[in-house]
Amino acid sequence: MMSTMVDSGTTEPRTVEEGTVEAGTEETRTASTEAANSAASSGGRSSSQPARRGRPRSVEADEAILSATLELAGEVGIDGMSMDDLAARAGVSKATVYRRWPSKETLVIAALDSAIVPFDDVDTGSLRADLDMYLGELVQRFDKNPMSDILPHLIEASRRDEAVRSSLDDYVRHRRAPLRSLLERAVVRGELAGHLDLDVLIDVLIGPFVYRRLLTRDPIDQGFVDRLLSIVLPER
Repeated sequence: MMSTMVDSGTTEPRTVEEGTVEAGTEETRTASTEAANSAASSGGRSSSQPARRGRPRSVEADEAILSATLELAGEVGIDGMSMDDLAARAGVSKATVYRRWPSKETLVIAALDSAIVPFDDVDTGSLRADLDMYLGELVQRFDKNPMSDILPHLIEASRRDEAVRSSLDDYVRHRRAPLRSLLERAVVRGELAGHLDLDVLIDVLIGPFVYRRLLTRDPIDQGFVDRLLSIVLPER
């Protein structure tokens, strides 16, 4: 059976046998179907168009915000710190701050985490020499690290904010861990008695630093370390 077809743009009919397909028609239809499926699977985008991505997060902006947070919190306290002042000091917009941290509390916690710098593992083979090096490093950190200024405000905030309390606990654990390892090695070497409560000994060594920083404001220097060690580890 034959049917008559008219070419587009022509007046001359031409006959095509029914049941057959005009050359190129099926290929065109198949290609169109595949293109539609591809567009649907990519959310309507052409396969040649790359997926859109958000603006890359700036590491420099993160560091500036966290640094400004430690500085401001140390100066005016967490309650007195405004996001406007923080953004101005960091050199970013307030929207940039809120895109990263939705609240002042989460920002302070992130700043606290960023301030945790591990102590080098000290192992000279002598307890006194190890403690002298460790506590000497602690002196430097109390002198230069803004955490020593923000610490009183964090302690106050931790009384009413469990998230701040948890982060402060993590900070303290990081500070105590290398000292505990140092003391445990001294026990193995026989320089300390095995029955000693090492947690209490850590309190004895670190407590005077915190007491001077928070209360008396007496100097925290190498001379202080020497006098402390002469009491904790008297010469035999």
